[in-house]
Amino acid sequence: MTSDRKLNGENSKSETRSMLEYFEKSTGVFNGDGVISQEELKAIRQRAKAKKNLWHGFISLSEELGHKIDTPEKCIRLVKSTFGEFFRDMGLDPKNIDLICALHKDKPHHLHIHFWFAEKEPKCKYRKKELEYRHKGKIEKEVIDRMHVRLNDFVCGKSQRLYMTRDEALRELKKITFPNSIVGEDEIKKALIDLAKAIPKDASFFYGKKDMEPYRKQVDETVAKLLLYDKRARKAHREFTKQLSQYERQISPLFVKKVVREDVFQKEFVETFSGSKEVPKTAALIEEIDVDYKRRQGNIVLRAVKNLKPEFYERKRRHKVNDNNLKRRLAISHRKVSGLIKGFLSSFGGECEYLTRDFSDRLKEIERELQAEREEQERGVASLARYEQGKE
Repeated sequence: MTSDRKLNGENSKSETRSMLEYFEKSTGVFNGDGVISQEELKAIRQRAKAKKNLWHGFISLSEELGHKIDTPEKCIRLVKSTFGEFFRDMGLDPKNIDLICALHKDKPHHLHIHFWFAEKEPKCKYRKKELEYRHKGKIEKEVIDRMHVRLNDFVCGKSQRLYMTRDEALRELKKITFPNSIVGEDEIKKALIDLAKAIPKDASFFYGKKDMEPYRKQVDETVAKLLLYDKRARKAHREFTKQLSQYERQISPLFVKKVVREDVFQKEFVETFSGSKEVPKTAALIEEIDVDYKRRQGNIVLRAVKNLKPEFYERKRRHKVNDNNLKRRLAISHRKVSGLIKGFLSSFGGECEYLTRDFSDRLKEIERELQAEREEQERGVASLARYEQGKE
């Protein structure tokens, strides 16, 4: 990149030489770690002789943006900030990659960086026991698109990144403020599948059973995600929580009385009334209802997981690469699992509404029973008061 031939724009491709020699026409081959020494380049050249994939590409900028990569130092910063994620997206280990880059200035109207990379050592497992180099060399379009985004982000500079970050933050805030679903379907699907894989086949799929003790936390987390995903379920759950809170505030304080008169009879009266067992009884009922509601929510999820469990195809032996029989079984399993999850998600909101309705009726029934007991107790206290007055 500093030779007279390249600076003068002469056609260097007329000579026959290897790709590494094409890079070496400039004295500044580099990668994300800095300038590559002659010893390192010799080792890379030796490793490149192995039978493996050798990738090559280039990054070209317009004349207006060419100043962003007009020195090796700027190019090194670009490579260091973008190529690591690029290799990971490809499924490669960045630490196991030989990367060579070179800046060419023979076309000033679009400065460009050539890059070449290959695996250092074989680390893939195929049918053979020994490790091999990666077989496939194709880079998916999505991987290249994400690399374009990273490069544009670097080239546009900090101010542009701030605008992009601001716009992204506004989009996320809009989703939170006006949520159709806060949690995505893919996240729900993953949670259900993880739960189905974790619970043994012979377990009892009921939330209250002893078999479920190790998995209750995971079930509760799945229920929480479902409530964030499904608007109907979230609304029903909020309604139940509101009713239970109102019930707790309205019923319990009715059994607390203050001493107004300091005579002996009034003290005895207050002690008799406030010592009623209805206060702890009410608190116990509230706790029991809350626990039962949580249990029934968990059972809804566990029923779905129980249906998913038999549809997973488990590999019991090693298969050949590109085994058509394996592909067919996996495709059938994926289709059945996806269908079951889709059906469950469509019905979860309705089940939560039925659950809330049942517990609302139960709360009203308990309130009527306690009200009747309270009126009966008040009549008994009034009778006792009249009896004491008659004795006086």
